[in-house]
Amino acid sequence: MIEGSPYFERHVARLLIVLYFCGATIHSLLDGETRQVESLWRLQLFDFWVREPGHLALALLHGLTTGALTDHEAIRTLIDRTLADAQADVRRVGLPGAPYNVLENFDESLSFLTSRALLSDRPSFGKGRGTAHQVVLETAGIGFVDRLLTECPLFNWYRIQAESVAQFFPMLEKIDLAVMPYLAPELTPAQAASVPLIPFIAARAQQVFAAPMLVTED
Repeated sequence: MIEGSPYFERHVARLLIVLYFCGATIHSLLDGETRQVESLWRLQLFDFWVREPGHLALALLHGLTTGALTDHEAIRTLIDRTLADAQADVRRVGLPGAPYNVLENFDESLSFLTSRALLSDRPSFGKGRGTAHQVVLETAGIGFVDRLLTECPLFNWYRIQAESVAQFFPMLEKIDLAVMPYLAPELTPAQAASVPLIPFIAARAQQVFAAPMLVTED
């Protein structure tokens, strides 16, 4: 997302919300409360599930089918919300080059937010994928997100979405997004990047919950 584009501010606001719910809460005398994400890869993965509500719905339904998840009530609530007013397709934020590019390059966004003292992008010397960055939502950034969620109801949808991703992230972070096994057998990753996902979510949910799913439109 290029700075100066008409969607850039909305994009970085979503990223702040993702950091808020993805990060671990840290308290210190010097910094106050912060939220820390220990790898850029973890942040990118969490963000994928937030900006791709259709993929999230299909992955959670797959989890119920395989027995990896058992919280039927919470997932049914999420599915109903995702199907309402075609939110699974309306809210998705695809990337250029999908399905081969599913994790966003945050360099420009992180630089923008760092320059405004809302977060810190700190070097990390651990080993493993994506550990070159420790991304920290600073106290000022937490305050900004709190005001954003209080004063801008438009972003409440992303708050609920991020809370759902955080709840199921222990399962979601194990999914190989190069394969996306939760799409089979109806879809391939290439197809899922270019077609509406609502019909596939509704059909699979009807099988899982043994009840017709209500799909509403604006």
